[in-house]
Amino acid sequence: MKKIFLLLVCFMGCYAHAVQVTSLELASCEQDALNSSAQLQGLRAQVQAAQAQQKSVSSALYPSLSLDAKGTWVSKIPSMTVGQTTLEFGDKWGYSVGPTASYVLFDNGGRNALRKSASKATSAQEQQYEFARKQILLQVRQAYFTVQQQLQRLVLLNGQLDVTQKQLSDVQSAYQAGAKSQLDVAIARKQVLQTQTSISAARSILATQLRALFQLTGNTYGIDPSYPTDKQLANVKLAGQTSAVLDTDTLENTLARFRAYQNSEFDENSPKLAALEDMSQYYEYLANSYKSSLYPRVSVQGGAYFEYPNGAVREHVFLGRAGAMLSVPLFEGGKDRQQAVAQQKLAQAKLAEKQDSLEMLEKLFYSTKDQLYGLQIQEQLAKDTITQTSKTAQLTYQAYKAGSVTFFDVDRANLELLESRLALTDLQIEQLNALAILDSLSKESL
Repeated sequence: MKKIFLLLVCFMGCYAHAVQVTSLELASCEQDALNSSAQLQGLRAQVQAAQAQQKSVSSALYPSLSLDAKGTWVSKIPSMTVGQTTLEFGDKWGYSVGPTASYVLFDNGGRNALRKSASKATSAQEQQYEFARKQILLQVRQAYFTVQQQLQRLVLLNGQLDVTQKQLSDVQSAYQAGAKSQLDVAIARKQVLQTQTSISAARSILATQLRALFQLTGNTYGIDPSYPTDKQLANVKLAGQTSAVLDTDTLENTLARFRAYQNSEFDENSPKLAALEDMSQYYEYLANSYKSSLYPRVSVQGGAYFEYPNGAVREHVFLGRAGAMLSVPLFEGGKDRQQAVAQQKLAQAKLAEKQDSLEMLEKLFYSTKDQLYGLQIQEQLAKDTITQTSKTAQLTYQAYKAGSVTFFDVDRANLELLESRLALTDLQIEQLNALAILDSLSKESL
Protein backbone atom coordinates (compact mmCIF):
# COMPACT_ATOMS: atom_id res chain seq x y z
CA MET A 1 0.00 0.00 0.00
CA LYS A 2 2.87 2.33 0.89
CA LYS A 3 4.56 1.61 -2.44
CA ILE A 4 1.36 2.40 -4.32
CA PHE A 5 1.05 5.70 -2.44
CA LEU A 6 4.65 6.65 -3.28
CA LEU A 7 4.10 5.80 -6.92
CA LEU A 8 0.96 7.93 -6.91
CA VAL A 9 2.86 10.87 -5.39
CA CYS A 10 5.61 10.55 -7.99
CA PHE A 11 3.05 10.37 -10.76
CA MET A 12 1.26 13.47 -9.51
CA GLY A 13 4.55 15.33 -9.18
CA CYS A 14 5.52 14.49 -12.76
CA TYR A 15 2.06 15.46 -13.98
CA ALA A 16 2.16 18.79 -12.14
CA HIS A 17 5.57 19.48 -13.67
CA ALA A 18 4.33 18.60 -17.14
CA VAL A 19 1.44 21.06 -17.00
CA GLN A 20 3.28 23.93 -15.32
CA VAL A 21 1.77 27.12 -16.67
CA THR A 22 3.89 30.22 -17.33
CA SER A 23 2.20 33.61 -17.22
CA LEU A 24 3.06 36.10 -19.98
CA GLU A 25 1.46 39.52 -19.42
CA LEU A 26 1.46 42.42 -21.85
CA ALA A 27 2.32 44.97 -19.13
CA SER A 28 5.46 43.02 -18.17
CA CYS A 29 6.50 42.67 -21.81
CA GLU A 30 6.07 46.41 -22.35
CA GLN A 31 8.22 47.32 -19.35
CA ASP A 32 10.90 44.78 -20.20
CA ALA A 33 11.07 46.02 -23.79
CA LEU A 34 11.59 49.60 -22.60
CA ASN A 35 14.21 48.56 -20.05
CA SER A 36 16.23 46.35 -22.40
CA SER A 37 16.12 48.48 -25.57
CA ALA A 38 19.63 49.38 -26.71
CA GLN A 39 18.09 52.08 -28.91
CA LEU A 40 16.50 53.77 -25.90
CA GLN A 41 19.70 53.47 -23.89
CA GLY A 42 21.60 55.17 -26.71
CA LEU A 43 19.02 57.93 -27.03
CA ARG A 44 18.99 58.44 -23.25
CA ALA A 45 22.77 58.94 -23.37
CA GLN A 46 22.30 61.45 -26.21
CA VAL A 47 19.76 63.35 -24.10
CA GLN A 48 22.21 63.50 -21.21
CA ALA A 49 24.98 64.64 -23.55
CA ALA A 50 22.74 67.38 -24.94
CA GLN A 51 21.83 68.50 -21.42
CA ALA A 52 25.51 68.71 -20.48
CA GLN A 53 26.23 70.65 -23.67
CA GLN A 54 23.41 73.06 -22.86
CA LYS A 55 24.88 73.75 -19.41
CA SER A 56 28.30 74.22 -20.95
CA VAL A 57 27.03 76.76 -23.51
CA SER A 58 24.89 78.58 -20.92
CA SER A 59 27.97 79.14 -18.73
CA ALA A 60 29.26 81.65 -21.32
CA LEU A 61 26.55 84.09 -20.15
CA TYR A 62 28.25 84.45 -16.76
CA PRO A 63 31.56 86.02 -15.78
CA SER A 64 34.55 83.72 -15.75
CA LEU A 65 37.07 83.62 -12.92
CA SER A 66 40.51 82.10 -13.15
CA LEU A 67 43.77 82.03 -11.26
CA ASP A 68 46.55 83.25 -13.52
CA ALA A 69 50.22 82.83 -12.87
CA LYS A 70 53.18 83.53 -15.11
CA GLY A 71 56.94 83.65 -14.89
CA THR A 72 59.26 85.66 -17.13
CA TRP A 73 62.92 85.83 -18.03
CA VAL A 74 64.67 88.30 -20.32
CA SER A 75 68.23 88.15 -21.49
CA LYS A 76 68.81 91.86 -21.09
CA ILE A 77 67.14 94.56 -19.04
CA PRO A 78 67.28 98.33 -19.56
CA SER A 79 70.15 100.02 -17.73
CA MET A 80 71.73 103.46 -17.37
CA THR A 81 75.30 104.39 -16.36
CA VAL A 82 75.76 107.35 -14.07
CA GLY A 83 79.42 108.00 -13.45
CA GLN A 84 80.99 104.84 -12.33
CA THR A 85 77.58 103.29 -11.42
CA THR A 86 75.34 101.29 -13.69
CA LEU A 87 71.65 101.35 -12.78
CA GLU A 88 69.48 98.44 -13.99
CA PHE A 89 65.72 98.95 -14.39
CA GLY A 90 63.86 95.79 -13.40
CA ASP A 91 65.12 92.22 -13.16
CA LYS A 92 65.80 89.42 -15.61
CA TRP A 93 63.48 87.19 -13.57
CA GLY A 94 59.86 88.07 -12.80
CA TYR A 95 56.50 86.59 -11.96
CA SER A 96 52.85 87.52 -11.48
CA VAL A 97 50.09 85.57 -9.79
CA GLY A 98 46.47 86.41 -8.94
CA PRO A 99 42.78 85.94 -9.79
CA THR A 100 41.38 87.28 -13.07
CA ALA A 101 37.71 87.92 -13.83
CA SER A 102 36.44 88.50 -17.38
CA TYR A 103 33.03 89.18 -18.86
CA VAL A 104 31.59 89.92 -22.29
CA LEU A 105 29.46 93.06 -22.07
CA PHE A 106 28.14 93.02 -25.61
CA ASP A 107 28.18 90.49 -28.45
CA ASN A 108 24.89 91.33 -30.20
CA GLY A 109 23.13 88.36 -28.57
CA GLY A 110 25.56 85.74 -29.86
CA ARG A 111 25.98 83.86 -26.58
CA ASN A 112 22.25 83.97 -25.85
CA ALA A 113 21.52 82.59 -29.33
CA LEU A 114 23.93 79.72 -28.68
CA ARG A 115 22.23 79.03 -25.35
CA LYS A 116 18.83 78.89 -27.03
CA SER A 117 20.12 76.64 -29.80
CA ALA A 118 21.58 74.25 -27.21
CA SER A 119 18.23 74.26 -25.37
CA LYS A 120 16.39 73.34 -28.57
CA ALA A 121 18.91 70.60 -29.32
CA THR A 122 18.22 69.11 -25.88
CA SER A 123 14.48 69.35 -26.40
CA ALA A 124 14.80 67.67 -29.81
CA GLN A 125 16.77 64.79 -28.30
CA GLU A 126 14.13 64.38 -25.58
CA GLN A 127 11.37 64.27 -28.18
CA GLN A 128 13.28 61.73 -30.25
CA TYR A 129 13.62 59.58 -27.15
CA GLU A 130 9.87 59.80 -26.52
CA PHE A 131 9.10 58.96 -30.16
CA ALA A 132 11.37 55.90 -29.99
CA ARG A 133 9.71 54.86 -26.72
CA LYS A 134 6.28 54.95 -28.37
CA GLN A 135 7.55 52.99 -31.36
CA ILE A 136 9.04 50.29 -29.14
CA LEU A 137 5.74 50.02 -27.25
CA LEU A 138 3.92 49.68 -30.57
CA GLN A 139 6.29 46.94 -31.74
CA VAL A 140 6.11 44.89 -28.54
CA ARG A 141 2.32 45.22 -28.40
CA GLN A 142 1.88 44.04 -31.97
CA ALA A 143 4.27 41.14 -31.30
CA TYR A 144 2.25 40.22 -28.20
CA PHE A 145 -0.99 40.42 -30.20
CA THR A 146 0.33 37.88 -32.71
CA VAL A 147 1.12 35.50 -29.83
CA GLN A 148 -2.43 35.94 -28.53
CA GLN A 149 -3.78 35.35 -32.01
CA GLN A 150 -1.88 32.10 -32.47
CA LEU A 151 -2.83 30.82 -29.02
CA GLN A 152 -6.48 31.52 -29.81
CA ARG A 153 -6.10 29.62 -33.08
CA LEU A 154 -4.76 26.67 -31.11
CA VAL A 155 -7.81 26.71 -28.84
CA LEU A 156 -10.19 26.91 -31.79
CA LEU A 157 -8.38 24.19 -33.70
CA ASN A 158 -8.48 21.97 -30.64
CA GLY A 159 -12.24 22.54 -30.42
CA GLN A 160 -12.49 21.52 -34.04
CA LEU A 161 -10.37 18.45 -33.28
CA ASP A 162 -12.80 17.40 -30.54
CA VAL A 163 -15.69 17.66 -33.01
CA THR A 164 -13.91 15.71 -35.76
CA GLN A 165 -12.80 12.98 -33.35
CA LYS A 166 -16.36 12.57 -32.06
CA GLN A 167 -17.70 12.44 -35.59
CA LEU A 168 -15.05 9.88 -36.55
CA SER A 169 -16.14 7.73 -33.62
CA ASP A 170 -19.80 8.06 -34.66
CA VAL A 171 -19.05 7.22 -38.29
CA GLN A 172 -16.94 4.20 -37.34
CA SER A 173 -19.76 2.88 -35.14
CA ALA A 174 -22.28 3.45 -37.93
CA TYR A 175 -19.94 1.75 -40.45
CA GLN A 176 -19.56 -1.30 -38.21
CA ALA A 177 -23.35 -1.41 -37.99
CA GLY A 178 -23.50 -1.28 -41.79
CA ALA A 179 -25.21 2.13 -41.88
CA LYS A 180 -22.30 4.08 -43.39
CA SER A 181 -19.67 3.48 -46.05
CA GLN A 182 -15.93 3.10 -45.80
CA LEU A 183 -15.63 6.39 -47.71
CA ASP A 184 -17.34 8.18 -44.84
CA VAL A 185 -14.83 6.70 -42.40
CA ALA A 186 -11.93 7.76 -44.65
CA ILE A 187 -13.24 11.35 -44.90
CA ALA A 188 -13.83 11.55 -41.15
CA ARG A 189 -10.33 10.26 -40.45
CA LYS A 190 -8.89 12.76 -42.94
CA GLN A 191 -10.68 15.54 -41.03
CA VAL A 192 -8.97 14.50 -37.81
CA LEU A 193 -5.52 14.30 -39.42
CA GLN A 194 -5.89 17.66 -41.17
CA THR A 195 -6.89 19.32 -37.92
CA GLN A 196 -3.99 17.74 -36.05
CA THR A 197 -1.64 18.96 -38.79
CA SER A 198 -3.06 22.48 -38.49
CA ILE A 199 -2.52 22.41 -34.72
CA SER A 200 1.10 21.34 -35.15
CA ALA A 201 1.68 24.07 -37.74
CA ALA A 202 0.10 26.65 -35.41
CA ARG A 203 2.43 25.62 -32.59
CA SER A 204 5.46 26.00 -34.86
CA ILE A 205 4.30 29.46 -35.93
CA LEU A 206 3.73 30.34 -32.28
CA ALA A 207 7.33 29.36 -31.52
CA THR A 208 8.59 31.85 -34.10
CA GLN A 209 6.31 34.58 -32.78
CA LEU A 210 7.46 33.99 -29.20
CA ARG A 211 11.10 34.30 -30.20
CA ALA A 212 10.32 37.60 -31.93
CA LEU A 213 8.60 38.83 -28.77
CA PHE A 214 11.51 37.72 -26.56
CA GLN A 215 13.95 39.56 -28.82
CA LEU A 216 12.02 42.78 -28.19
CA THR A 217 11.68 42.28 -24.44
CA GLY A 218 15.18 40.94 -23.83
CA ASN A 219 13.61 38.32 -21.57
CA THR A 220 12.48 34.72 -22.17
CA TYR A 221 10.55 34.51 -18.87
CA GLY A 222 11.89 30.98 -18.44
CA ILE A 223 9.87 29.82 -21.47
CA ASP A 224 11.16 27.28 -23.96
CA PRO A 225 9.38 28.47 -27.14
CA SER A 226 10.25 25.49 -29.34
CA TYR A 227 6.81 23.76 -29.22
CA PRO A 228 4.42 25.61 -26.87
CA THR A 229 0.68 25.47 -26.26
CA ASP A 230 -2.08 27.36 -24.47
CA LYS A 231 -3.05 26.78 -20.83
CA GLN A 232 -6.54 25.73 -21.95
CA LEU A 233 -4.89 22.77 -23.68
CA ALA A 234 -2.58 21.89 -20.77
CA ASN A 235 -4.34 18.57 -20.15
CA VAL A 236 -5.02 17.79 -23.80
CA LYS A 237 -2.96 15.05 -25.38
CA LEU A 238 -1.35 16.55 -28.49
CA ALA A 239 1.23 15.22 -30.92
CA GLY A 240 4.81 16.02 -29.93
CA GLN A 241 6.38 17.06 -26.63
CA THR A 242 5.11 20.36 -25.25
CA SER A 243 7.93 22.77 -24.38
CA ALA A 244 5.82 25.34 -22.47
CA VAL A 245 2.24 26.03 -21.44
CA LEU A 246 1.36 29.72 -21.71
CA ASP A 247 -1.15 31.90 -19.91
CA THR A 248 -1.53 35.29 -21.64
CA ASP A 249 -3.98 38.15 -21.29
CA THR A 250 -7.31 37.25 -22.87
CA LEU A 251 -8.28 38.90 -26.13
CA GLU A 252 -11.43 40.28 -24.48
CA ASN A 253 -9.47 42.00 -21.70
CA THR A 254 -6.87 43.37 -24.10
CA LEU A 255 -9.56 44.74 -26.41
CA ALA A 256 -11.34 46.32 -23.44
CA ARG A 257 -8.09 48.04 -22.45
CA PHE A 258 -7.32 49.46 -25.89
CA ARG A 259 -10.79 50.35 -27.08
CA ALA A 260 -10.51 53.65 -25.20
CA TYR A 261 -8.36 54.86 -28.11
CA GLN A 262 -11.08 54.59 -30.72
CA ASN A 263 -12.21 58.12 -29.69
CA SER A 264 -8.69 59.57 -29.42
CA GLU A 265 -7.56 62.74 -31.19
CA PHE A 266 -4.55 63.15 -33.44
CA ASP A 267 -1.58 64.76 -31.71
CA GLU A 268 -0.37 67.55 -33.99
CA ASN A 269 2.59 68.03 -31.66
CA SER A 270 3.58 64.37 -31.41
CA PRO A 271 7.21 63.65 -30.41
CA LYS A 272 8.37 63.16 -33.99
CA LEU A 273 6.86 66.46 -35.13
CA ALA A 274 8.01 68.30 -32.00
CA ALA A 275 11.57 67.06 -32.54
CA LEU A 276 11.60 68.42 -36.10
CA GLU A 277 10.21 71.76 -34.90
CA ASP A 278 12.89 71.97 -32.21
CA MET A 279 15.62 71.17 -34.74
CA SER A 280 14.34 73.92 -37.03
CA GLN A 281 14.57 76.42 -34.18
CA TYR A 282 17.98 75.04 -33.24
CA TYR A 283 19.32 75.95 -36.67
CA GLU A 284 17.61 79.36 -36.55
CA TYR A 285 19.32 80.25 -33.27
CA LEU A 286 22.61 78.93 -34.59
CA ALA A 287 22.23 81.21 -37.61
CA ASN A 288 21.66 84.17 -35.26
CA SER A 289 24.83 83.26 -33.41
CA TYR A 290 26.85 83.37 -36.63
CA LYS A 291 25.26 86.69 -37.56
CA SER A 292 26.25 88.18 -34.21
CA SER A 293 29.94 87.64 -35.02
CA LEU A 294 29.60 90.26 -37.77
CA TYR A 295 29.11 93.00 -35.12
CA PRO A 296 31.48 94.55 -32.54
CA ARG A 297 32.22 92.67 -29.36
CA VAL A 298 33.01 94.39 -26.06
CA SER A 299 34.58 92.59 -23.09
CA VAL A 300 36.12 93.67 -19.78
CA GLN A 301 38.75 92.06 -17.62
CA GLY A 302 40.15 92.75 -14.18
CA GLY A 303 42.17 91.17 -11.43
CA ALA A 304 44.43 91.53 -8.40
CA TYR A 305 48.02 90.30 -8.67
CA PHE A 306 51.13 89.76 -6.58
CA GLU A 307 54.08 90.65 -8.83
CA TYR A 308 57.82 91.00 -9.03
CA PRO A 309 59.39 93.26 -10.10
CA ASN A 310 57.28 96.37 -9.85
CA GLY A 311 58.01 97.65 -13.32
CA ALA A 312 61.52 99.06 -13.18
CA VAL A 313 61.72 98.75 -9.40
CA ARG A 314 63.06 95.53 -7.93
CA GLU A 315 60.39 94.96 -5.32
CA HIS A 316 57.35 92.82 -4.66
CA VAL A 317 54.06 94.57 -5.08
CA PHE A 318 50.33 93.80 -4.78
CA LEU A 319 48.24 95.66 -7.36
CA GLY A 320 44.98 95.62 -9.26
CA ARG A 321 44.60 95.73 -12.99
CA ALA A 322 41.51 96.24 -15.21
CA GLY A 323 40.81 96.83 -18.84
CA ALA A 324 38.29 96.71 -21.66
CA MET A 325 38.56 95.37 -25.18
CA LEU A 326 36.61 96.21 -28.32
CA SER A 327 36.79 93.82 -31.23
CA VAL A 328 35.37 94.96 -34.60
CA PRO A 329 35.36 92.43 -37.46
CA LEU A 330 36.64 93.98 -40.66
CA PHE A 331 37.08 91.07 -43.04
CA GLU A 332 36.59 87.31 -42.70
CA GLY A 333 35.94 86.27 -46.29
CA GLY A 334 32.18 85.80 -45.78
CA LYS A 335 32.74 82.75 -43.56
CA ASP A 336 30.29 83.61 -40.78
CA ARG A 337 27.79 85.16 -43.14
CA GLN A 338 27.65 82.01 -45.26
CA GLN A 339 27.45 79.85 -42.15
CA ALA A 340 24.40 81.82 -41.08
CA VAL A 341 22.80 81.27 -44.49
CA ALA A 342 23.57 77.53 -44.29
CA GLN A 343 21.91 77.22 -40.86
CA GLN A 344 18.81 79.07 -42.08
CA LYS A 345 18.49 76.69 -45.02
CA LEU A 346 18.78 73.73 -42.66
CA ALA A 347 16.02 75.27 -40.54
CA GLN A 348 13.80 75.53 -43.63
CA ALA A 349 14.59 71.92 -44.50
CA LYS A 350 13.48 70.74 -41.04
CA LEU A 351 10.23 72.70 -41.34
CA ALA A 352 9.54 71.07 -44.71
CA GLU A 353 10.34 67.66 -43.23
CA LYS A 354 7.96 68.40 -40.36
CA GLN A 355 5.16 69.30 -42.76
CA ASP A 356 5.74 66.12 -44.75
CA SER A 357 5.75 64.01 -41.57
CA LEU A 358 2.64 65.78 -40.31
CA GLU A 359 0.72 64.91 -43.46
CA MET A 360 1.97 61.31 -43.39
CA LEU A 361 1.13 60.73 -39.70
CA GLU A 362 -2.21 62.48 -40.00
CA LYS A 363 -3.13 60.31 -42.96
CA LEU A 364 -2.06 57.18 -41.06
CA PHE A 365 -4.09 58.20 -38.00
CA TYR A 366 -7.36 58.90 -39.80
CA SER A 367 -7.05 55.97 -42.23
CA THR A 368 -6.50 53.73 -39.20
CA LYS A 369 -9.63 55.17 -37.61
CA ASP A 370 -11.57 54.44 -40.80
CA GLN A 371 -10.19 50.91 -40.85
CA LEU A 372 -11.12 50.42 -37.20
CA TYR A 373 -14.71 51.43 -37.84
CA GLY A 374 -14.96 48.91 -40.65
CA LEU A 375 -13.35 46.20 -38.53
CA GLN A 376 -15.90 46.74 -35.75
CA ILE A 377 -18.76 46.29 -38.21
CA GLN A 378 -17.09 43.19 -39.62
CA GLU A 379 -16.63 41.83 -36.11
CA GLN A 380 -20.36 41.95 -35.43
CA LEU A 381 -21.09 40.37 -38.81
CA ALA A 382 -18.52 37.66 -38.08
CA LYS A 383 -20.24 36.87 -34.77
CA ASP A 384 -23.58 36.59 -36.57
CA THR A 385 -21.92 34.38 -39.18
CA ILE A 386 -20.54 32.08 -36.47
CA THR A 387 -24.02 31.71 -35.01
CA GLN A 388 -25.43 30.77 -38.40
CA THR A 389 -22.59 28.47 -39.46
CA SER A 390 -22.75 26.73 -36.08
CA LYS A 391 -26.44 26.00 -36.62
CA THR A 392 -25.72 24.94 -40.18
CA ALA A 393 -22.98 22.55 -39.06
CA GLN A 394 -25.27 20.98 -36.44
CA LEU A 395 -28.16 20.60 -38.87
CA THR A 396 -25.87 19.22 -41.57
CA TYR A 397 -24.55 16.55 -39.24
CA GLN A 398 -28.06 15.64 -38.12
CA ALA A 399 -29.07 15.41 -41.79
CA TYR A 400 -26.03 13.21 -42.46
CA LYS A 401 -26.99 10.84 -39.67
CA ALA A 402 -30.49 10.73 -41.16
CA GLY A 403 -28.98 9.90 -44.56
CA SER A 404 -30.06 13.14 -46.30
CA VAL A 405 -26.54 14.45 -47.10
CA THR A 406 -23.05 12.99 -47.54
CA PHE A 407 -20.12 13.35 -45.20
CA PHE A 408 -18.58 15.73 -47.76
CA ASP A 409 -21.30 18.19 -46.73
CA VAL A 410 -20.45 17.63 -43.06
CA ASP A 411 -16.74 18.24 -43.79
CA ARG A 412 -17.54 21.46 -45.64
CA ALA A 413 -19.88 22.71 -42.88
CA ASN A 414 -17.25 22.01 -40.18
CA LEU A 415 -14.59 23.81 -42.20
CA GLU A 416 -16.82 26.85 -42.71
CA LEU A 417 -17.51 27.03 -38.97
CA LEU A 418 -13.80 26.85 -38.16
CA GLU A 419 -12.94 29.48 -40.75
CA SER A 420 -15.60 31.84 -39.41
CA ARG A 421 -14.25 31.48 -35.86
CA LEU A 422 -10.67 32.02 -37.01
CA ALA A 423 -11.83 35.03 -39.03
CA LEU A 424 -13.32 36.59 -35.88
CA THR A 425 -10.00 36.17 -34.06
CA ASP A 426 -8.15 37.76 -36.99
CA LEU A 427 -10.56 40.71 -36.97
CA GLN A 428 -10.02 41.24 -33.25
CA ILE A 429 -6.24 41.18 -33.68
CA GLU A 430 -6.51 43.67 -36.55
CA GLN A 431 -8.52 45.93 -34.25
CA LEU A 432 -5.85 45.68 -31.57
CA ASN A 433 -3.14 46.59 -34.07
CA ALA A 434 -5.18 49.56 -35.24
CA LEU A 435 -5.86 50.71 -31.68
CA ALA A 436 -2.16 50.42 -30.83
CA ILE A 437 -1.31 52.63 -33.82
CA LEU A 438 -3.89 55.20 -32.67
CA ASP A 439 -2.28 55.12 -29.24
CA SER A 440 1.15 55.87 -30.69
CA LEU A 441 -0.23 58.91 -32.55
CA SER A 442 -2.79 60.29 -30.12
CA LYS A 443 -2.66 62.89 -27.36
CA GLU A 444 -4.04 60.56 -24.71
CA SER A 445 -2.09 57.92 -22.86
CA LEU A 446 -3.32 54.85 -21.03
